[in-house]
Amino acid sequence: MNINQILQHYLAGERDFQHICLSQASLNGVALSNADFSYANFNNADLSNANLSESVLIDTDFNRANLHRANLNGAILLRSCLFWANLNSANLTTANLGNAKLNHAQMEFVCLNQANLSEACLERVNLTEADLTQANLFKTTFKASNCTGANFDDANLSETNWEGAILTNALLRRVDLEKAQLNETILQGADLTEADLIGADLSNADLTNAILVKAALELACLQNADLIGAHLDGASLFKANLKGANLENANLGNTDLRHANLKNAQLQGVDFSHCRVKGALFTEVLGLNSQQKQWLKTNGALNISNF
Repeated sequence: MNINQILQHYLAGERDFQHICLSQASLNGVALSNADFSYANFNNADLSNANLSESVLIDTDFNRANLHRANLNGAILLRSCLFWANLNSANLTTANLGNAKLNHAQMEFVCLNQANLSEACLERVNLTEADLTQANLFKTTFKASNCTGANFDDANLSETNWEGAILTNALLRRVDLEKAQLNETILQGADLTEADLIGADLSNADLTNAILVKAALELACLQNADLIGAHLDGASLFKANLKGANLENANLGNTDLRHANLKNAQLQGVDFSHCRVKGALFTEVLGLNSQQKQWLKTNGALNISNF
């Protein structure tokens, strides 16, 4: 069945087009909302500006398809394959992409507001300036993806894997990143205000000038992380691992550092105003002045050098 025949059947009221093959077909601007294209083959097809809103697209092949500005609002794309697909500026609001495979996809300015991408794979994806507010991204993989300027506010990002991803200037306010893998990620200037990062791995991450105001970082690993100029006002770093971290000129006002490990950390110009430091380890740290050392000792910090 070719596209003209499909359109004729669609206009006649038919909506079941499962297993159809439209590989390399030209479908620019077609209107096929509320249809069932499960198990269909759209490999290399041109679906730019197409309307597939509310359609069922389970296990559908969109590999290398052009979905630029396509309307997939509310579509069900469970387990669909979108390797190398072009989804730039596409509308996927409330779409269900659970377990979908989107490796290497182009997704600049895509709208995934309130979408479900739980356990989906988005390795090496370009999500620059994408909107993923309130999305469900539980256990989603973002390895080596570019999420510069993307908006993840209020999203569920628990147990996600971001190893080597770029999140420069990304918005991650109030997100759930509990137990997330963020090692070696670039989070320069990212806004993580009130984020839940309990037990997250941020080792070797670049958090230069990041905003972590009131963030929950209990039991988090920040070993060798770059936190130069970071804003940690009111954050909780209870029992966090900050070994070798660079906190130069960071703002730690009202921060909870109790029982944190700051061995070998760089602390030049750090603001400890109203910090809680009882039981925190300051073994062989660098950059403390005599006044700071005295204050830390008085307030219960441990292993403060006299020199």
